[in-house]
Amino acid sequence: MSDLRAPGVTFSGRRAIALGVASVALLLILGGGTLLRAEAPAAQAIHSPQVGRTTMICTTSAPLSATARAKTEVSAVAIREAPDRPGSLSGSTLDAKPVKLKLSEPGKGAEPFRTNASIVIAADGAMATASSAVIVDDVTGGNEPGLKAAPCLAPATAHWFSGLGATDEDSTDLILSNPDDAQAQVDLRYYGRSGRIAVPGSPGLVIRGHDSRRVSLADLRGESPVSVAIQASQGRVTAVAKRTQTRQFKPAGVDWQVPSVSPSRVVVIPGVPADEGGRQLVVTNPNNSRATVAVQVLGFQGPYAPSGAASVDVPAEGTASVNLEPGLAGEAAGIKLTSDVPVTGAVLATSRRGGKGTDLAVQSAAAPLIGTGVSALATSDIADSELIISNGGDSDAQATFEVFSYGGVKLRTDDVVLAANSTATRRLNSPAPSYVVVNVPDDSSVVAGVVLTQPDRDVAGLATIPLSSPDLASRAPATRPDYSAGR
Repeated sequence: MSDLRAPGVTFSGRRAIALGVASVALLLILGGGTLLRAEAPAAQAIHSPQVGRTTMICTTSAPLSATARAKTEVSAVAIREAPDRPGSLSGSTLDAKPVKLKLSEPGKGAEPFRTNASIVIAADGAMATASSAVIVDDVTGGNEPGLKAAPCLAPATAHWFSGLGATDEDSTDLILSNPDDAQAQVDLRYYGRSGRIAVPGSPGLVIRGHDSRRVSLADLRGESPVSVAIQASQGRVTAVAKRTQTRQFKPAGVDWQVPSVSPSRVVVIPGVPADEGGRQLVVTNPNNSRATVAVQVLGFQGPYAPSGAASVDVPAEGTASVNLEPGLAGEAAGIKLTSDVPVTGAVLATSRRGGKGTDLAVQSAAAPLIGTGVSALATSDIADSELIISNGGDSDAQATFEVFSYGGVKLRTDDVVLAANSTATRRLNSPAPSYVVVNVPDDSSVVAGVVLTQPDRDVAGLATIPLSSPDLASRAPATRPDYSAGR
């Protein structure tokens, strides 16, 4: 039998080498490293701001019909987080043409300005982690009457959209924007009613620098509702979905749908509006096993299971929907999903008021606020406003909200005590325009949104703006999609 030892290496020598390797491994483990570590976790930072500089993109849609009367405005603010540090907020179009937006004093807002192009807002210095912006479209007439609003979004490498429409009466266009000089490349994964959908051309989609690319879901008719996971393999993008609904070939609502929080076993959907109208919950399950999801309404008096929608089963790598309208009974709320495997979701709300034309507003699952949450628009001269705050945690939390004019004057402040798994609302009626700041305790599970309504129009305009923490990217890692989750 041949000797498999290397020439010149004795048994005692091999033993010494083995002991040495073991000692090195032990030192690495004690020092925080490991030689035999598990697969890298899915939780990684997906925002990639430059040091001292962040960007947001305010996305606009394609030109409307000639009969439409449209007003698209961008509002930007910087909160007083670091008043003694310099900083600035400036704007340009996506293709790098400057616009009249310049803000250098914290605590103030730039007067809303009109635009017909997507806007990039760059924040430097102290404002890099203390700024927020919103885009609002107010359209009367034409083929898209209604109100749509969304926060301007930071570029990232991963996005989740839950329950997008892909029918003749509920159509969706994804708009992917790249604010950087270099091109970006993304892969799209689709989850339909019965499971994963293979869509030709969805991997390796290229978005040129300083450009946008539109992806229509029109070819997925019959699969609706459809969820989409977007993962960048090169660069970073913002992503927003334009939802357009019709009924019997007549306009029935339009809105921007922003990405949902990455899948988790517990997620909360904030800002579900009050009043009559459709309320459809959609849930996305990216795992290769079926998800059993418990649904809770976070109401004024605490949590309860909505009638007929207390739970929903979602197929593996699929999307499911359930009607929440009977269970909500016209109450403003947050929706809490608790699942045996990671999921995410959204609520599709439609307005219904006295024979008026209907409108659509989509509320996406959101990350809890960290320290401070902001909406750059609290009150506007085109709509009534209401703040909806929900506590998705199992212990009470006290939040404080403040409303400021764009000149930096505090117009209102109030404390809100939130019982565990409950919701509170406050009407916002300060002089417009104004912005709102919500302060929450550390390690709380508070989410919030501003609801805009237009009760006196021919179309009952409806839109929601989720609050977000301006410095979320610098404080907490976001979660990138783990396509092997549950496997």
